[in-house]
Amino acid sequence: MTYRKIAQIAGVSLSTVSKVLSGSSEISKDTAERVRRIAEEYGVVRPKYRHDRPNIRIAILVPEIISIYYSQKVTEIINEMERLDIEPCIYIVGFSNERFHQIVEQIVDEGRINGILSLDHSFYAKIVEIPFLYLCQANKGPRHDTLWADLNEGVYEAIEYLTRLGHQRIGFIGEKNTSSKLEYFKSAVSRLGLEINPKDIFISDKRFEEIGYEGAAYFAKRRERPTALLAAYDEVALGAIHAFKNYGISVPDDISIIGINDIPFSSYADVPLTTIRTYNEELTHLAVKMLLDKIKQPDQHPVQHIAIQCELVVRDTTARVKVKSEKEQ
Repeated sequence: MTYRKIAQIAGVSLSTVSKVLSGSSEISKDTAERVRRIAEEYGVVRPKYRHDRPNIRIAILVPEIISIYYSQKVTEIINEMERLDIEPCIYIVGFSNERFHQIVEQIVDEGRINGILSLDHSFYAKIVEIPFLYLCQANKGPRHDTLWADLNEGVYEAIEYLTRLGHQRIGFIGEKNTSSKLEYFKSAVSRLGLEINPKDIFISDKRFEEIGYEGAAYFAKRRERPTALLAAYDEVALGAIHAFKNYGISVPDDISIIGINDIPFSSYADVPLTTIRTYNEELTHLAVKMLLDKIKQPDQHPVQHIAIQCELVVRDTTARVKVKSEKEQ
């Protein structure tokens, strides 16, 4: 028996069932008693339903939890939800649009969740009866709330900073799941009037630090290489720095590198990493608050699309272009 079936039997909306069984006081006493009675009759809840548990459940849709970025983000979300007496329910969608849609349909059909918080970019076109918020820049301008770090402008700031250091040939290291960051990179380079050499873009089918190792090997073996690189995320940058050292290439003396996300280890690396800070903790707190407000007062909050400005954190992996002597040239 699903919440949707209870709604049909009781002659109310799915949202009303969800609110009643979450302990909300918004529903009239008579309606609430009717819904609870039907739910108890069909064994969905016991008479003393959830007295010892949080009143609100929120689904967290995340591509993976193996990466530092997503595991840290999910941990912060869970901590914030527990502080607010919200029960988090984690669903791993695995960078799959199909799986993303299946899970959302399952959540909506079962009717046991009060809100959805997605860290995955997959576009969900349908309007659902529970609050739905993307904590990322979702594809195709969704009908649901979105809250994200404006990496497009963040990447532009990083590339513009490199040009001020004299870098004119700038490359990119990424992987198949970072295509949006590559587009931000291309846009920034174009806006600054620089040319992109296709050979200066390295895309791997691997993940994390291993991408940096592969990318560094690719660039190290070339006679002509970029003087600076943007890595799709910090682990890639850190792997590249370590690998370049093995090839006798110094960061930042021979090549500058910038990462993205400002993970905790970035500032403690052997060469502290220049990176784009995306304010994950602040975004997390705001996202949970927005979703909770909409759960409690669904008719009083319009759909919102909010971008938070990123910050370039300059450390030790970037420097002015090293001028080559005539002999080196």
